[in-house]
Amino acid sequence: MAGSCYTCIKYLMFAFNFLFWLLGCAILGVGIWIRVDQDVAQYVNQSAQVNLLYTFAYILITIGIVIMIIGFLGCCGAIRESQCMLGTFFVCLFVIFAILLGVGIWAVVAKEDLKGVTGNMLQEAVDNYDEPNSKSFLDTVQIKLQCCGATKGADDFKITAKIPESCKLPNYIKPCNEKFFNFIADHLIIVAGVFIGIAVVLILGMIFAMVLCCAIRDTTV
Repeated sequence: MAGSCYTCIKYLMFAFNFLFWLLGCAILGVGIWIRVDQDVAQYVNQSAQVNLLYTFAYILITIGIVIMIIGFLGCCGAIRESQCMLGTFFVCLFVIFAILLGVGIWAVVAKEDLKGVTGNMLQEAVDNYDEPNSKSFLDTVQIKLQCCGATKGADDFKITAKIPESCKLPNYIKPCNEKFFNFIADHLIIVAGVFIGIAVVLILGMIFAMVLCCAIRDTTV
């Protein structure tokens, strides 16, 4: 009976790590998608502000690659019945979990900062509308999101005495700050969902690794 339980745990661990490896592939895919998505690129590439979404994309790509490597390590540890490899697997999962927890706490604290960043991006584009990059960025936002200016609608352009053609008459009273922030936030929600999924899987992985380590130790005693 004990042997059957041990074999069951061993193959459950192997199956988990295969799924873990697939999760790493999925995370890598999400990171690449955010990095190459044209809807994101047309806003971010033309702004002089910090590319916050691209930073998250690179974080996801890095985490995806690391998880794929760790998943392979866990598979080898389960098949070879190596306590050393399983112990290393457990430590790696714990480190990633701690990092994700820290990123999650930072994301909650920095939510208002993100709103400030998106607002500054728009205000900077309004103030420097004569510059090609600012003009291209703001025109794209105003056309795609059907809005005008940064925080005051068409009134933001009174200082220039000329309202851009991309700011259509029906949108004069629709400032872009909320719409642009919501656009960025929608992409970050996807990132947050992926992070939560990773955290749950990491906890399960640590439990599986600990149980299998104990089972291997008991069989060698």
